[in-house]
Amino acid sequence: MRRTATCLLLAAALALTACTTSAGDDQDRRDASVAAEAAQRTGLETAPRLPGKVLDTVGVVTANSYWRVTPEQAADDWRRLTARRDVDLIGWQEANSAHFRSLADEYAEKGWTTWQYEGARTSGPVALAITYRSDVWELGEVTWQRVHGLQGRREAQDTDDKFPPRWIVVAELTHRASGRTVTLVNTHLDHAIETGQEFADTRNGRAARKHLRMLATVWRTAPGEVVVGTGDYNFDHHDDSVARPQGGITDLFDGLAVSSYEALGYAGLTPSLRTRWIDYVFLTAASLKGESGTGTAQFARHRVLEGYHADHHPVLARIRLYR
Repeated sequence: MRRTATCLLLAAALALTACTTSAGDDQDRRDASVAAEAAQRTGLETAPRLPGKVLDTVGVVTANSYWRVTPEQAADDWRRLTARRDVDLIGWQEANSAHFRSLADEYAEKGWTTWQYEGARTSGPVALAITYRSDVWELGEVTWQRVHGLQGRREAQDTDDKFPPRWIVVAELTHRASGRTVTLVNTHLDHAIETGQEFADTRNGRAARKHLRMLATVWRTAPGEVVVGTGDYNFDHHDDSVARPQGGITDLFDGLAVSSYEALGYAGLTPSLRTRWIDYVFLTAASLKGESGTGTAQFARHRVLEGYHADHHPVLARIRLYR
C-alpha cells in the first residue's frame, strides 16, 4: 500500500507502534501489542496493482441476514446489496427464514441466482446460502460437511448458549469471462465463544475450535484456482490477532488463509457487529499473488457496509483476478 510514513518504535516490553500517513490517517492505538502492520494500515485505501494482467475485479460479500428481521426489512437489505455494482458474490448466514427463500426466488428473475439447501435443518446447511450474479458466475458442484453432530432438539439444548448444527459449505464456481475457477467456502461459527480475547471454556467454545480445525483442513484441500471464504466467525479479528489464542483463527490459519483485515488493515473500518470485527472474507495463501504467494488473486480493497437492517454489517472485499 503506497504511503509515506514516519514510525517511532518505543522499545519496551509492551511496544507501542505509531504511524502517520501523508493522508493524515489516524492509526489504531488501542493496544500496545496490536499486530503492527495490520493495525497501521488504514483499511480504507486501495492496494496498488501487482505486475501482470488483471482479468477482472470481483466483489465478494459476507452477510449475516439475521433471521429476526421482518420481511420488509429483509427485502430492503436485498435491494440495497444487489443494487451495488461492486458486488458479485454473497455468502449468507442465518438465511433460513421463509422470506429469505422468497427473496431468493424473486431475485432469480433479476439476474441473481441463489443456492440453498432444501432439506431439514438437522440434515444439511439450511441457514447457509450463496447468491451470485448469473452473468458473472456459473455454479458447479456444491458440497457440505457437518461440523458438530447435533442430531436433534435434546442435544442442541444441552448448552448454556443454544445453537443449531453448524456446517461448512464449499461451492465451486467458474468466472464466465475468464474461465477462472473460484471456490467459495461459507460458514457460521457458534456464538458466545469469546471471552477476554480467549475462547470461552464452554461447549460453544470447544465446538468453535473444532470448527476452525476443520476449516484449516478445507483451506488445504478445497479445489479451484482461487479459494475465497466468507463467514460469521463470532471472534473479533483485533482480539484474535493480538492474543493469538491457541486453536484460534490466526493460530490455525497461519500460512493457510489470509483475511481482508490482515491483508488491508482495519483501522478506520466500522466494526461489523457493534465493537467487533467478526465477519470475514478470506483468501487462501495459495490463492494470493505477490511476495507471500504464487497464486492469481489479490485483495484490492474492503469496506464494511452500513445502514442495513440485519444486526451485522455486511463486509465487502474487492478481489483482483490476475492472468
